[in-house]
Amino acid sequence: MKATLFTLFVLLASLPPASALDDNLTAGCVSAYAADVDYFPQKVEINNAANFTVEYHNNYKVLNVADAFDGAPGFDYVLVQCGTPAPPADDFADGAQFIEVPTGDLITLSTTQLPALTQLGLLDHLIGVDSGFYISSPAVTDMIAAGEVAEVGFGAEVNIELILELEPQLVMSYGYNPATDAHPVLQEAGIFTALDASWRELSPLGRAEWLKFTALFYNQEAQADAIYEDIVARYEAVQASAAAVADEDRPTVLINAFLGYADAWFIPGGETYVSQLIRDAGGDLLLSEEGSVSSQALSFELAYEGGLEADIWLVETFGVYSADDMLALDSRFGDFAAFQSGDIWNNNRDENANGGNNYYEWGVTNPHLVLADLLAIFHPDLMPAHDFAFYQRLTSEGE
Repeated sequence: MKATLFTLFVLLASLPPASALDDNLTAGCVSAYAADVDYFPQKVEINNAANFTVEYHNNYKVLNVADAFDGAPGFDYVLVQCGTPAPPADDFADGAQFIEVPTGDLITLSTTQLPALTQLGLLDHLIGVDSGFYISSPAVTDMIAAGEVAEVGFGAEVNIELILELEPQLVMSYGYNPATDAHPVLQEAGIFTALDASWRELSPLGRAEWLKFTALFYNQEAQADAIYEDIVARYEAVQASAAAVADEDRPTVLINAFLGYADAWFIPGGETYVSQLIRDAGGDLLLSEEGSVSSQALSFELAYEGGLEADIWLVETFGVYSADDMLALDSRFGDFAAFQSGDIWNNNRDENANGGNNYYEWGVTNPHLVLADLLAIFHPDLMPAHDFAFYQRLTSEGE
């Protein structure tokens, strides 16, 4: 008997540890908790995003969001595997929020959060948005029209009563100014609210990597990794094509236009994600301030002087669909070399009836599509049969 018990002990000792699970639990809860089990065998690493991190523990993960807005503190979210005990709240800074994962119904307050839900197959969890007015995704607009997704309003004026009635497990918001943002109001009402700071990222792939942020709430790390790796591979393939272009063949690029209501022409700084897209597509952005992470407001005269001879003009201005629209804004636009050559483009090829631009929705998590459009504009010989996703050439009526 002793030999048999010893043999059994040896066999048990040689078995894989209980922590060696194959997959994350993407549905349901743990039925029999064991402290030595790693409930998140599929983990993500954050490679390009700078504004969020995740730290894994056996049955919970700590998600931290930094730089959500100017002067923002760090925000900690403790994601606890459903069916397992939460760690003591005293182990975390004041204000840390706790949520069980995989979580359930959610509300998103930015269109930029919708592509991640679509790509991860999580749209069936969506029960609310701020407004359907600017949403480009047909699947989401159909859900709104069918009454399956509610519209809850904007900022500090968000409809708290409606949100409480909907009973979401998660609201994804963003921050600009705590005095006017939704998240302080939501948190005061006891609603778990996670801040999305993807808009603060300085690289296109950094912004796209925030789909992993969404995936963490649903234990969908493996799927997010696979999707993101494909995005990176596609982006780098386009980037490699542009990198082979000789320096003398890189076009000079002017971006944006003079906005009369702001009395300024905004040029992205040299370290912004827009500047990186243009560089990676084989172009040289004019008037951009080297090393700057923000946009600079120039007078019309300065932009005119510095951009008059640009090879290509990316207008990126709301309400402009033709060269005639440009002249209607300001007749001096006709003096620009790019206007005269017909190399003026806008990123509004895919808009909804209300002016919602899919460039600022689908393009955020799919920067390889934006980069491919830019490469086809800057170096059409490298993309002769390109089907544009976001950009269109602006022509005059009758052309």
